[in-house]
Amino acid sequence: MSKAGFILAVVSAGVLGAQTLDLSALDKLEKKAKEANTVTFDAGQIRGAMALLGMVGESDKDVEQVKSILSGVKGLVVRNLEFADKGEYPMEAVDSVRAQIAKMPGWSKIVESRSAEEHDEVYILSQSDKIAGLAVICAEPKELTVVYINGAINLSDLRKLRGQFGIPDIDIHGQEPAKKD
Repeated sequence: MSKAGFILAVVSAGVLGAQTLDLSALDKLEKKAKEANTVTFDAGQIRGAMALLGMVGESDKDVEQVKSILSGVKGLVVRNLEFADKGEYPMEAVDSVRAQIAKMPGWSKIVESRSAEEHDEVYILSQSDKIAGLAVICAEPKELTVVYINGAINLSDLRKLRGQFGIPDIDIHGQEPAKKD
């Protein structure tokens, strides 16, 4: 991972606003997981990391791209749990996150992909015709990933982040897989 990629991972998480998702159901699963990864940053941490971007020797273009992507983000949480065997986590944990999103005004499911082995969903929070939040749930037999972004983000910018920092590399509408650093 490049320095800009690492800093983006650090910057990418945060304090969530009024429509905060409660991911505590995932806390209980960490004990069962063979690997658990959590990235969480608040708005202040994001601003601090953005200030550091110019100091790490990355190109001005990369720095400006990261700053642009994160300019409207107040916070982001990435939770990734990997299990040794299929069926080690209860679907009720995933359903609790889905249920919260369904109850909150303004959230819409924009992508759903199901197969026998995987169920991926992307939700957006719309406020005044703008995207004010994004949630991604990727449930596989041995892995569960939840990404929650609080704040304005352009969906085309999100494509640039997929496959990095715990953000799933979901094939949406035939896009090529993201290039990894």
